[in-house]
Amino acid sequence: MKSMTGFAQGRLEFNNMYLNLMFKSLNHRFLDISFKGTGINPAMEKVIKGIIKDKLSRGKIDVVFDLFDSNQRKCNIQFNEELSGEIMERLLHFKRRFKDKISLSFDSLLKIPMLFHLDFQPNDFNPYEWEEIQKFISGVFDEFLLSRQKEGESILKDIQAGTDRIKKELIELEKEAGKLEEALFVKFKDKMTKFLNDFEVEERRILQEAAILAEKSCVNEEISRLTTHTQRLADLLVDESLEIKGREADFLTQEMQRETHTIASKTSSMDVHKHVLNIRREVEKIKQQVQNVE
Repeated sequence: MKSMTGFAQGRLEFNNMYLNLMFKSLNHRFLDISFKGTGINPAMEKVIKGIIKDKLSRGKIDVVFDLFDSNQRKCNIQFNEELSGEIMERLLHFKRRFKDKISLSFDSLLKIPMLFHLDFQPNDFNPYEWEEIQKFISGVFDEFLLSRQKEGESILKDIQAGTDRIKKELIELEKEAGKLEEALFVKFKDKMTKFLNDFEVEERRILQEAAILAEKSCVNEEISRLTTHTQRLADLLVDESLEIKGREADFLTQEMQRETHTIASKTSSMDVHKHVLNIRREVEKIKQQVQNVE
């Protein structure tokens, strides 16, 4: 099982070039890849996207790609003079209005987006340099995948421990539900017998009505479905034939939550509610965990 959260970074130095690369990911419903840094170009983005899409199907992936060269001729320095002039005119208007209350510095202006940009144009890589860069990218990405795998194994252990606790609670819950159904039958029978004491009603009819009322409060069906969902979740986690498990696991936790709500609404027994609350707490923990699973 793989987590959608991962991190890896590396640095490559060759032929007066310096390449810093970082992969970082968070959970996301789909595969979303974004690039940042100096030196990234469409050709390089295509290579990295191909590597990522071949291995991943979900997650928000941030790729930071910084490539520097001591050869200044490869650097493309961009300064938007028109935009900077318009910004200065507007800022000077406020400075004249508020006088010394506003201070302007050139350092602050350089931080404004789209005003100043240093770009590196790697258009003349030789075959050896291109091969080294691709090999380096693949190596860092493998470390990134390994970090996701390790976190996925940790999540798996936590979820398995949670499903084991739920199974234990279900055993006790089923015992309490059996006692509850019998107690409700006796309670409804005694109550109807008391109120119908002055009327001629067959004993068989009273037993039938008591059985119907007790069945309406019975939670055995919900417990059975909850048990099935729990086992299905446990089997899903260790199913090596499935690459993507997060979506189905999340669906199962929603169904488990729904069954616990139904059980709680059908009975007022404190013993039953105690086990339901324990199960609901474990399901909520699992739900938070599976949202990070690919």
